[in-house]
Amino acid sequence: MPKAPTALADLAGQHVLIAGVGREGTAVATRLAALDPAPALMAVDGREGPSTEAFRTAFPSIPLHIADEQGGIPPACQDATIAVVSPGIAITSELHRSLRELSIPLISGSAMFVAEHAERMVGITGSKGKSTTTTLVHALLQGSGLDAALGGNMGIPLLGLESAKFYASELSSFQCHYLEASPRVVGLTALFPEHLDWHGDCDTYYGDKLGIVAHGPEQVVANADDPILRQELETRHPGLPITWVGEGHEWHLEPDGDESWLCRGEERLFHTANSSIVGRHNHHNMLMALAIAWATGHLVMSSIEPVLSSFEGLPHRLEKITDPSGVVFINDSLATNPQAGAAALRSLSSPGMVWIVGGQDRGVDYQPLVDQVLASKPRHILGLPASGQKLLGLFREALERSGDAAAVHLEEVPGMETAVTRARELAGPGDYVLLSPAAPSFGQYRDYQHRAEDFRSHIESTRKENP
Repeated sequence: MPKAPTALADLAGQHVLIAGVGREGTAVATRLAALDPAPALMAVDGREGPSTEAFRTAFPSIPLHIADEQGGIPPACQDATIAVVSPGIAITSELHRSLRELSIPLISGSAMFVAEHAERMVGITGSKGKSTTTTLVHALLQGSGLDAALGGNMGIPLLGLESAKFYASELSSFQCHYLEASPRVVGLTALFPEHLDWHGDCDTYYGDKLGIVAHGPEQVVANADDPILRQELETRHPGLPITWVGEGHEWHLEPDGDESWLCRGEERLFHTANSSIVGRHNHHNMLMALAIAWATGHLVMSSIEPVLSSFEGLPHRLEKITDPSGVVFINDSLATNPQAGAAALRSLSSPGMVWIVGGQDRGVDYQPLVDQVLASKPRHILGLPASGQKLLGLFREALERSGDAAAVHLEEVPGMETAVTRARELAGPGDYVLLSPAAPSFGQYRDYQHRAEDFRSHIESTRKENP
């Protein structure tokens, strides 16, 4: 397959097929349509829906075609000389197979952006923690007086960002798959099997995820406490200039009860009691963010205290929702894998705690959740479709083996409305009701934000019924 061009300007005069018309596809179309001369543009998507409707409204002059049921590309698209592929199109999908059969270069909008701006970028990826870490890095750089923009997998697609002196970018494994350049500074937060339906298998996922360091980054900051990450980095990319963050290293946490000091060598930089975000995993995210911001060369040390103390965390990530009943609802809809769900469960505890769990079942390893249930023993667990029934079965078996079956009440619920209603019945003042699904939302919701909106709406509607 021909090598893909790496700059937007290289697409002038070509017949460009925009594959996938979600957020990134829309950003690609906006940038390419503004080129002078503009390339000949056409688009394809796997199905009709809100994204295709919005695309046709925004770009009436760009023909948009829908693949057939087998993922076949309409003949009108087969004159394309290059395809710019959105991360929503899995490499295991029939549509992606059809794209490969065109024997034209495949590239992504994110990859082209990184190739053009790598020297002024920090790119952060990981199986968990990447959104919080990237947001903190951006805040620290801005607090240090740097004109820095934030985008990528979270928020604004990279090609949709306004011009800035520096870019703090979150990159998903899907986006890393297409990279032909590495950001100057790379942050790696964690690595465990994820998104196997997109990548096909664990080995491919690890290879795609670590593609972010495959093209000569100047500095890599990585989580030393993650054994899979260490092993895969050392095996796949030996000789990288890595700054390790974690126990026994220069950048480390010094425990102080439930809190921690963020330390660089013997210097204590920040005490987590001064932050509003909770959980040791978030303390480690803050530490990673400090080390990454330091690696860019732009961190002003005096900015650490005001930035970290004012950071309130991300929406949908251990987000507290106060309620007149005294029950504390926690929106952790962004927890889309077992490790993130386990981290949330580890961070919170109350006598009548209710944990709402379940979503799309991608066949991942749920053992981290089982282990954490045995360790935390939340009083009530409510299982949502589609994985809730399976999870409750795993929890029940483990609790029975350990002799703790009576300690945890397990109940399957048909949806979010029932889950919130039951949670109000089960929890009392001061108790947590934690929505931490440990799974994606697709199938029931558009995305994790839609799931969070549903959670909030039912808290509100049941609040009226239970003043």
